[in-house]
Amino acid sequence: MSSNTAAVERFIDTFNRQDLDAFEAVLHPEVEISSGRGPRRGREEARNWATFKPGGVQQKVVIEELRENGDAVVALTRRQWYWDGTDELASEEEMAHLFTLRDGLVSGWQPFDDRSAALRAAGIGS
Repeated sequence: MSSNTAAVERFIDTFNRQDLDAFEAVLHPEVEISSGRGPRRGREEARNWATFKPGGVQQKVVIEELRENGDAVVALTRRQWYWDGTDELASEEEMAHLFTLRDGLVSGWQPFDDRSAALRAAGIGS
């Protein structure tokens, strides 16, 4: 396991566990998160993005495979949604997340509904 893939695993693990201090520690100070509401820049904005809001459904990201190309790592994942306070799965979907890394820290994160598009964006053959 490379330091880049280890950083991606820590990002997802700390996000899932809502260990926001550890989540923030794996982020580069100039991190950019691509969210549905536009880019989030810096550790504080990334932390706010990662904070689960109570009620409804909560998400968990499950890694199926990591593929690396230099400072880019694509995580092939399943995003699972659970009803808050239960283990009841509400829905699940296949995705990919493109991570860019700098100095062993996550400097960028972008979700993809199309796994092949994420692999192409990272310069990795599907």
